[in-house]
Amino acid sequence: MTPPPELLDAWNLRPQAELGGRLNRHWQVWNGQESAVLRRWHGPEPEVHYELNVLKLIADTGLNLPFLRRGPQVLDGAWWSLHDVVPGDPAPHEDAHTRGRWLAELHERWRELPLPAARPGWRGALEVLADPGADALLDAHEAARPADVRLYRWHLHRARRAVAALRPGPHRVIHGDFTPWNLRVQGGVWTGLLDFEFTRPADPWRTSPWRGAASTTTWCAVTPLTPH
Repeated sequence: MTPPPELLDAWNLRPQAELGGRLNRHWQVWNGQESAVLRRWHGPEPEVHYELNVLKLIADTGLNLPFLRRGPQVLDGAWWSLHDVVPGDPAPHEDAHTRGRWLAELHERWRELPLPAARPGWRGALEVLADPGADALLDAHEAARPADVRLYRWHLHRARRAVAALRPGPHRVIHGDFTPWNLRVQGGVWTGLLDFEFTRPADPWRTSPWRGAASTTTWCAVTPLTPH
């Protein structure tokens, strides 16, 4: 896949390299004499505008971010936008404790941000877990794969029992995908953040510490438990 030539011409862009992406696709480009990042959005228009509004919301929280330069514009059935390059290197995978501390720092930076609306199409984890559609799906496949369905059903019921007494905690803006490749580090200092596909209002305790025990331990050490 390559960007449409008419878009490159209209925005005065020259491709440098394809940067990839799981759903959204990215290319590093020359925008005149400056380097920038061109994005092809995977989602529909509400997702595009939600994420761009998130960038505006967190603009003044002290991090380098992929701010919008141009767009969004729809072309060939997809949305396109041009963004600033976020300088730095991905965070080291092996330094999970530092990432846990940075995650706690991010929650503190974003503590007082006004909450945006719910993310379009997003369902909370407890809502998904309680969905009777999961039971119907297992019922539909039980005759063909009884051993697999028995195992899945056991895990589903165990998870439901484990969270039965949980109540939603206070919501804050969370990043939702605080992985090494989405952080940017310069000289050992965390300075930038990428990828806001999962950013939304949520309970940080339910959504943040899922990227490994070491980072979770450090995050919990500097993030006090709440009554919830």
